[in-house]
Amino acid sequence: MIGATGYSGAELALILSAHPGVDLCALMSSAGRTEIVPFAAIHPRLRGRMGPDCQPYSLPALLATKPDFVFLATPNETSAELAGALLDAGLRVVDLSGAHRLPDPAQHERWYGFAHPRVDVLSAAHYRVPELLDEAARASMRDDALIANPGCYATSVILALAPIAHLLHATEATIADCKSGVSGAGKRAELAYSFTELANNFKVYGQKGHRHEPEIRRAVGLDETRAFVFVPHLLPVRRGILSTIHVPFAAPVDEATMSAAYDQAYGKAAFVGVRRHGVLPELADTVETPRCELGFQLLSGGRRALIVSVLDNLLKGAASQAVQSFNLACGLPETQGLI
Repeated sequence: MIGATGYSGAELALILSAHPGVDLCALMSSAGRTEIVPFAAIHPRLRGRMGPDCQPYSLPALLATKPDFVFLATPNETSAELAGALLDAGLRVVDLSGAHRLPDPAQHERWYGFAHPRVDVLSAAHYRVPELLDEAARASMRDDALIANPGCYATSVILALAPIAHLLHATEATIADCKSGVSGAGKRAELAYSFTELANNFKVYGQKGHRHEPEIRRAVGLDETRAFVFVPHLLPVRRGILSTIHVPFAAPVDEATMSAAYDQAYGKAAFVGVRRHGVLPELADTVETPRCELGFQLLSGGRRALIVSVLDNLLKGAASQAVQSFNLACGLPETQGLI
C-alpha cells in the first residue's frame, strides 16, 4: 500500500497487517517523501507486530515485491498519477482518494480542481459502495482492476438516502448537514487545522460546494436539477462523522414504510445498522469501528423526516470500506479482517 503514514493509511496498515487473506509485502509513503518509517511507528497499535517498514515510493521497488493489489491512500493528485502506471503494470488498485470517483473528466476538473492525467483510467474506474451492490455487481467485482472507494461524508449520506430515494420530493430540497472530526481533512500543517484554531470551536467549510456532493448525487440518483444542499462542518474531535439529513417526501410516509425500505437494503448488511423509529445514533457509537449506524424520526405527519447517520471517517469512511471492497474483489468473505 502507498500512503501508509497518513491517518487513513495508518488505519489501513493496521487492518491489513492482521488480515488472514493478506500478505502485506510493501508499505510506501506518498511520492516526494524520503524518510523510512519503521513498521511499528506507522500506528501505535502496530507495536509488537511484524511487517515491512514504510519506504519512499518507487515503482521499481514496488514491482519487485510482486504484489497482486495496491491500495492508494494518497492525495488526489498523487493517486491520479500513480493509478495508471500501476494498472499498466498489470496490478489491481483500490484507491481511497477522490481521484477516480467521478467518471466525467469535466466534472472531475470542476470539483477536484485539476485535469486528470489519465482520462482512460478515470472512465474505467468502478465506484463501489458495498452495501448497495446486488449479487451480480458483487460477483462482477472479481474483474475490477480499479476500485474507487467512496468519500467519508459521501458514505454517510449515501447509506442514509439510497434506500429511500424513491420517496423523496422532486422539488423540495434535501439537506445534508454533516460534521466531521479533523482527521477527515488529512495531515495538514495549516493554521486553520491547528489545535488552537479548532479546540472549543465549530465551523462550516466548503460552503460554496464540496467535492463529495457530485458523488452523493450520482449514487443516490439526484441529478443537478434536484434541490440538494450539502454543508460540511469541522468538529473539535479527532475522528467520526455525524450527518443530520432533512428529507421531504412526495407523499406522507409511515414508520413501517421507512423500516421496510431500510430492512430491504441493509437487513443482511454486516456493517450497517438501522435503529428503530425515534432512536438516533451518536458519534461515539461507531468511532473506531467499521460500522455505520442510522436512525430516523418522522416529522410533520410523515411529510418529512430527520435521518442521522454516524460512522468513523477513517474506517467505514475510508480504510475498512476499502477492505470490504478488496475482499469482494478477491472472492473473500466481505467481513474478513474486519471483525
